[in-house]
Amino acid sequence: MDLREQDRWRNPDWRTKFVAWWEGYDLSNLARTPRPAFVARRPLRGPVDSFGAAPAAVAPAALAAPETLPNPNADLERLEALQLDRHGEPVWSVARTEGAQMLWGDDCVGPGDPQWMVDAVRSFGLNPAKSVLDLSVGLGGPARAIVNSYDTWVTGLDPSPLLAKMGMDRSKALGVSKKAPIAHYDPDHFNQAGAFDLVLADRIVHRVRDKEVFLDRICDCVKPKGGVLLFDYVIEGTPSSWDNWNGWRDEEPMEVYPWSGTRMSDELTQRNLDVRIVEDLTQQHRRQVVDRVRHLAEMLKNAVPDGRVLKALARELQLWWARLCVLGSGLRFQRYVAMRPA
Repeated sequence: MDLREQDRWRNPDWRTKFVAWWEGYDLSNLARTPRPAFVARRPLRGPVDSFGAAPAAVAPAALAAPETLPNPNADLERLEALQLDRHGEPVWSVARTEGAQMLWGDDCVGPGDPQWMVDAVRSFGLNPAKSVLDLSVGLGGPARAIVNSYDTWVTGLDPSPLLAKMGMDRSKALGVSKKAPIAHYDPDHFNQAGAFDLVLADRIVHRVRDKEVFLDRICDCVKPKGGVLLFDYVIEGTPSSWDNWNGWRDEEPMEVYPWSGTRMSDELTQRNLDVRIVEDLTQQHRRQVVDRVRHLAEMLKNAVPDGRVLKALARELQLWWARLCVLGSGLRFQRYVAMRPA
């Protein structure tokens, strides 16, 4: 190992620290090579027009404070405060949406790209005469992909006022605000009007305290012969590490209330739904997360986000690391496909 390589590992930059942290290595115990101290420079007392010339007089107006520019994100930042986590911080911020898209892709705030969701709904036979209700729409990337792929109608709802506003703005910008409208809702007080051929929800049910009422409202939205597609975290057996389990629950921005996989199936059946598929997607879900983190590490070699985005991105990675620690070790990610009889 040459001297340059040794210095890189003994004095790692933030990219090296990020890769090492994700792969499970601790660089804090490495001996640090002292870096050369900077020589302090005496500040200039004023502008110099030429060598040895006296400084020109500075007009008082030039010393005035610069004019404050309007904040283009002011409206969005006000929406951040409408959904706070257990520590009083915004669940979603503008910075977090930027960091999340660096991790998951444009218009995505979680694993599973738009094409993955397009494939997931293929069996429901969507067409221009059918409609979909998406209860976890986020920024709307997957919802708009469904609209474009099947020429169908997707009503998107999200628990985050910020994501809902940003998602609707993007639907308007792309000219699909009528076919892919997005609005905010509260899952704990869900009472959607209308009936849909498909209701889908990705990682929402485990966050709802009163799941029985939430599932009742979902079933009220499904047309006869319509479908329900749920992706969610469920408890499976006993956690292999209670420290990891409690660490995951503490890391989640909001309280979580996961059911067992069997309980979820039974509750759907009790609502007169024909449960067709219960599929364990835990390993696929883990691969999606790990692959995107590796892609992010490569991307960060060429592009460095600003400090606020970098901080939000670190928080996002910390949350997903906590989830990975329990996925497959007490927590599973499952798909449920159910149909409502005629």
